Amino acid sequence: MSTTDQAAPAVDTTKSVPGHVIYRRVLAERTSYALAAAGMAVGPQLDDSAWSYLASGGIGLGTLAWLYAKTKNADHGLGAITRAQRAIPFLTAAGTYVANLITPGFNWWEIVDAAAWAGLMGWMAPLTRSAGLVLDLTENQTQPGTGTGLAPRELTYTEFLAAKWQQATGDGTRLVSIAPYRTDRPDFEAVVVAQAGKAVPTFTDVQLAAAFDFPVGTVKMRPVQGSGPGRMRVVARPTSEDTEAVAEGIRGLWETAVAAPGKAAPGVDLIDHRAEKDRIVLLVASPPGKTIYLPHTAICSAFGIDDPSRLVIETDGIRQGVVSVYKTNPLMKVRKATVEDLTMDFKGRVTIGVCHDGKPARMRLWDPSQGALRGITAGVTGAGKSVLQNLILAAEKRSGVVSWVGDVQGGMSLPEAEGKVDWFAKGPVETLLMLTAAHAVMKYRERLSNEMGRGDFALGKPWPLINITLDEINRLLSHPDEAMRKATAYLIADIQKTGRKVGIGIRLAVQSLHLKDLGDDDAIRQQGKVGALFLMRTASSSTKEMGLDGIAPAGFQMENIPARIYENGQIEALFSGKDDEDGESTAGMAYMFLDGRAKFMRTFFAEKVDGVYPDLIALYGEEPANGLTPGEAAAAQAKVGLYDLRHTNPYADCDTLAQAFSDAPGSTPAASTPAPATGTDSDGDGSSEASAPAPFGAPFADIPFGLDNDPGEEPGLQDQILELLADGPKPLKDLRAALPDFQPSSVSNACSQLKAKGLATTRKRGVWQLTDS
Repeated sequence: MSTTDQAAPAVDTTKSVPGHVIYRRVLAERTSYALAAAGMAVGPQLDDSAWSYLASGGIGLGTLAWLYAKTKNADHGLGAITRAQRAIPFLTAAGTYVANLITPGFNWWEIVDAAAWAGLMGWMAPLTRSAGLVLDLTENQTQPGTGTGLAPRELTYTEFLAAKWQQATGDGTRLVSIAPYRTDRPDFEAVVVAQAGKAVPTFTDVQLAAAFDFPVGTVKMRPVQGSGPGRMRVVARPTSEDTEAVAEGIRGLWETAVAAPGKAAPGVDLIDHRAEKDRIVLLVASPPGKTIYLPHTAICSAFGIDDPSRLVIETDGIRQGVVSVYKTNPLMKVRKATVEDLTMDFKGRVTIGVCHDGKPARMRLWDPSQGALRGITAGVTGAGKSVLQNLILAAEKRSGVVSWVGDVQGGMSLPEAEGKVDWFAKGPVETLLMLTAAHAVMKYRERLSNEMGRGDFALGKPWPLINITLDEINRLLSHPDEAMRKATAYLIADIQKTGRKVGIGIRLAVQSLHLKDLGDDDAIRQQGKVGALFLMRTASSSTKEMGLDGIAPAGFQMENIPARIYENGQIEALFSGKDDEDGESTAGMAYMFLDGRAKFMRTFFAEKVDGVYPDLIALYGEEPANGLTPGEAAAAQAKVGLYDLRHTNPYADCDTLAQAFSDAPGSTPAASTPAPATGTDSDGDGSSEASAPAPFGAPFADIPFGLDNDPGEEPGLQDQILELLADGPKPLKDLRAALPDFQPSSVSNACSQLKAKGLATTRKRGVWQLTDS
C-alpha cells in the first residue's frame, strides 16, 4: 500500500460551498434541535402509550443498526468517527425521550434534560460538521460559521493558507505553524501534520504549487528535524530564492567538484552548512593528520564563480576552515564612518570599516598588553590607502593619540591630515627630520623609564601614545642619496624594535614590499608585519606573497583584488562589450591580518570632492591636535631644532639634506657636507678607532650610517653565513635550516647586508653564493 493510500480518509472528499450555505445549514440544524427539545419535554406528559415507547425505541435501535451496518467493514478512522457523529443526535434524543416516558408524573428535570440536550447538540452541530463542508475561498471571507452571530470578517493570511490547503488536499492533513517570511510578500514556511498514525502523503511539485496557486517549483516539502513522517515542512518562496535548496546543491557540488580525488581540495569534507540572505556558509575540514589547504582559484572554478571576491576563505591554520559563497560581492556598498566608529574602546580598538560577513572591521591603535604597535599597508595607487590612513589618523585624534605624519610625496598623499595632526611633514627631508626627532623622543622616554624602573608603557602615565604614519615611504627608503636612505632605514628599524615599550608606534604605507623599495632591509618588512597588515590591491603577486609570508594562517589562500568588479561578473562584462567604467571600483577593499587572523574587509566610504575628502576632514574635528609633553617637546627641539617650526614645513621643497642645509640661513659648510671619518681622536694621537661618519652634522651624529655598524646585524650571523657559502651556493631555505638559533627574517636580512658589502650575491632567485673574487 502506498503512502497516499495509507493516509487516504474513509469518507467522501470535502465539498466547497459559500459561507452563507454553511451558516444556513447550521441555523436550520439548531432550529430543529430546539423544536425536538420542545417535543421531548411535552410529549411524555400527553401520551405515554405503547406507541410512544415503540416509536422512541425504534428510532434508537434503528440508528444503532444503521451505524453498525456502516462501520462493521470500514477501516477504523475518520469514516467511523464521521458516521458516529451523525448518529449522536438520534441516539441521545431517543434515550432522553424514553427516560422521560418511564418516569411517572411530571418532573422539573424533564424540561431541563430536554433543554440541555438541545443546547449541547446546537453547540456541536454534528450533522453539519460531519458533512465535510469547507469554505469556498473565492472571496477570502468567512461567515460566522461558529454560530456566534458576529459579522463577516477578513481572513488573516495564515488562516487563508490553512483553509486553502484543506480545500486543495482534503486528505485530513492540516497546515500549522504558518510563518510568513515577510508581511509584504506571499513567501511562507509551515508544517503539514497528518492524522495520528498516518504519514504525510507524497506530493509532486505540481500538486504543491497548485495548492497555493504559486509557480511550479517554488513550493517544496522537506523533513522536520527530529520528527517522523507524520510531520513535514512546507517552504514556499514564489518571490524569493530558496537558499536551502541552493545550499543542498552546493553540498553535492562540493563532494563531486571539490573534495573528490583529483579535484580542487581532495579529501576536504563538508561538515556543515547554513544559508543566509545572499550568502551560503560552509564549514569544512581536512582529514585528521592533514593540514587544511583550500586553493581559492580552484574552488572558484569548481563553483563557477568568475568574481573571486564572491568567495571568501578563512581557516584556523590546522584542519578546519569556513568558506563563504556570496551571491554578489558583499562589500559593494559600505556606509560612511561616524565619530563613534573612530572612538577607541578600552581594548584600544577602533572601527575602520566592515568585514565581508557584516561584522565591524576593528583594528588596534595600541595593545594594553603589548604597548604601541607597528603596521604596514600595501597597495597601488587608487587602492584606497589614503582613506584608510585618514580614518586611522582621525581615530587617533579622537582618542587622544599624538599623530606624526610623514608624507614623502610632498603632502599630496594625505592633504586632509595637514593641520589636524601634531606634525605633518612634507617631502623626504622633513620626513627624515621628523623621524630623527621621534628617535630622540624615544631615547628620552627610555632614559626616564629606566630611572623610574618601568619596563612597559602605560597610556597617559605620564606620556601619551605616539603613532608615526609614513606614507609613500618607498620613495625615501629607495632614495638616490645613500646617506638619507641608510639613515631612514636605521631610524625606522630602531623605532620598530624598541618604540613599543615606550609608547611609540610606527606604520608604513607602501606600494611595494620588495626589499629594494624598503632600503634592502628585510627587518623593516618583517617588523612591520608584526602589527596590523593591510593588503589592498597590489600590482604584482610577489608583493602579495611577501606580505603573506610568515603571518598568513596555514592553508590560507587569497586572490589579488581586481581594480573593478561587475554585477554579473567580469567575463560577462567583457562578452557584453561593457566599458571598464561600468564596473564598481574596489578602492578600500583589503585583506586585514591581525592577531593571526585574516579578514576580507572594506574601509568606510568617503567621497572625494575637488581632490580631497571633506567627510574625512570633518571626522578629525575642530579641536587642536594632541601634542607632546613639555619634556618630550624639549627633547625633539634640541635634536633637530625644528619641532617648534613643524607647521611651517621649511624643507617641503627639498629633495636632499645637502640641499636643505646648504639653503638654510646661517648654514655652514660643516653642516652641509659629510664629516670625514678619521682614525684620530680629539688629542690627535690616533689611538681611537674610526667613528661612524656623520654626514650632516649634529642632528645625525649618533645615527650609524656605516655598514660596519649596521643596527640590524646579528652578532656572528654574517660570519656563519659566509662559512656555509664557502662550501658552495645554497638556497635561502637551507641557510635558515642550518642556522636554527636565528630568526628566518634575520638570516634574510644578513644575506642582504652581505650583498651590500659585496661579499655575497644571488646566483638565481633564492640561491646565495660568495661574490667572485
